[in-house]
Amino acid sequence: MRNYFTLLRKSFEMELSSELAYKWNFIIKSVALVLLSIVTPLVTLLIYSNTSGIPGWGFEEFILFQGTIILVLGVGRFCMLEFPARVIQNIRKGEFEKFLTKPFDPLLYLTFSSVQIEGLAEIATGLALVAWSFIKLNLSIISIGFLLYIFLIILAILFVYSFMILISALAFLFVDSWALFDLFFRFTDLARYPTSVYGAGVRFFITFIFPLAILGNYPAEALTKGISLGLILEIIIPVIIFFIISLFLWKWAMKKYTSAGG
Repeated sequence: MRNYFTLLRKSFEMELSSELAYKWNFIIKSVALVLLSIVTPLVTLLIYSNTSGIPGWGFEEFILFQGTIILVLGVGRFCMLEFPARVIQNIRKGEFEKFLTKPFDPLLYLTFSSVQIEGLAEIATGLALVAWSFIKLNLSIISIGFLLYIFLIILAILFVYSFMILISALAFLFVDSWALFDLFFRFTDLARYPTSVYGAGVRFFITFIFPLAILGNYPAEALTKGISLGLILEIIIPVIIFFIISLFLWKWAMKKYTSAGG
């Protein structure tokens, strides 16, 4: 595992050097990501300024909710989004075998060597919103709620990673799975509001079938409102199952690869 973290460090250094070679391009991309990230919190401010807001969620709680989603997706952009893109590109070119000949597991190699440095802008924005919410809500980092919050964020990152594996696996079967990127981000729009605003069918879908609610709703809820052990298990199981299915599909689909392009 030490070799993989060395690989991650070198990948980060190379990506940083590449981005800094065109500083203004890097700055513009980072600023654009920050501005896009704060659009929803600004809309939230407008909503809470003119209405009673989201039922069951105070303004500061909802900003914590939004900040958590931005943080999780920022981590996804930083160290996961490039991974399926590289898989798709190399399969289309019939060059994926170069990853099979390396002295690393192909999945782990692609994971630890794929970095998008601009994802740090989203991570910083998410952390800033979460920190502001912590101060306003007078939350403590020395609590069971905070530990549970961190655990659920890790689980949320695992879910994002699982979907990136799923996109990559489908590339072996269909060669071009770019449309799934758009599908993923369209689905994440459902996660930008608490489960309480949806009907029973949608709540079931984003909790048990495609567990998007883990991206922000449940971590924020665990920290501000508390959740039962039973609900925690109900949250964990769908994410773990989704991860196992994505790994199984990856291993099965990779065997279908031919250098002719899929």
